[in-house]
Amino acid sequence: MQRKTTIKIKKIAFTKLRKLEVFALYNQVVDTISKYDTKAMKIDATCEALLGMQAKSNLLNVSDKDRGPNLLTPVLDKLHERRLQLAGLITNQIRVLEKAAFKGTDHLIKISKVVVLEHFNYLRESSRIDVTQLIIQFFDELNDKPEVKEALTELGIQPFLDELQVTQREYEVTYSERLGKNSRRPKGSTLPVQREIQCILKILFEQVDYYQHVYKEVDYSDLISTLNYVIATYTKLIKTRDTQRKNKKLKANDKAQAALVENQKNDTIDKNEPSTVADTTKPEPTKDVKEEQKNSPPVNKSNTKDKGKPITGLLDILKKPDIGRGNNSSDESLPPTSGD
Repeated sequence: MQRKTTIKIKKIAFTKLRKLEVFALYNQVVDTISKYDTKAMKIDATCEALLGMQAKSNLLNVSDKDRGPNLLTPVLDKLHERRLQLAGLITNQIRVLEKAAFKGTDHLIKISKVVVLEHFNYLRESSRIDVTQLIIQFFDELNDKPEVKEALTELGIQPFLDELQVTQREYEVTYSERLGKNSRRPKGSTLPVQREIQCILKILFEQVDYYQHVYKEVDYSDLISTLNYVIATYTKLIKTRDTQRKNKKLKANDKAQAALVENQKNDTIDKNEPSTVADTTKPEPTKDVKEEQKNSPPVNKSNTKDKGKPITGLLDILKKPDIGRGNNSSDESLPPTSGD
């Protein structure tokens, strides 16, 4: 069979995948390769090795019992139901317009109906992972085919598309948060199993990408396109998580910077305010005061020694000198006798 075209398989950061995502990716890849003749594509040995990991891959799965209650589950359920409703509205709108057969809308309906029904027909019967993948594929195709996007806009379906895109983005963010907040995990480390599965998946992707250049008679384009759609789903989850982490870090840095600026502002205000503590230091005497102190006679310390001491008894009175009579004779300090 002649090879149609060459498509490069997309890269994926395996180490950034959480274990539940590795489990889901593994099962989607296994489901994809089961639809192709892997022997004719020369990848049967790698696919057998991948299928041999089925039992180990179940260790990565977390049941509702193991996971425990999570407050984000009801929110995720509502978002999932909302995106199903919006996809249904878009599909029904196309069918209603087709039946109405308005003049000048035939061509618009023709080019948009194929893309809409390809992704949204019987969408409710698909798993949540498949729904996420189909919605991502739908908007990717609109970006690749601007004429389809313009047709949907002219048909008045753009508001539904905008709402679906917002809901899908909210679903991806909530799904990523729930994966990181599971309250319970199975005991034991499953990292070796996770790394082993990632290694085999990486080998498979590299083989497919390389063999399309070697075995030119084999058409790998359809397989690669399908794998690229699967990879794009998880790459988007990784990018969403990285953006959340980056925004959270920037928000924390802005908060810390704002607190630092506020502290510096308060310190500046404190430095500019006058001190309210009383100055207890003795003021420096003026020049006139110093000159007056210099010319004043020295104070007799003996006269001031007992000046402030209170007289409390007769003994103090007898000891106190009679200032008016002087101190020349010891007899003069005695009181006069009655014979004088």
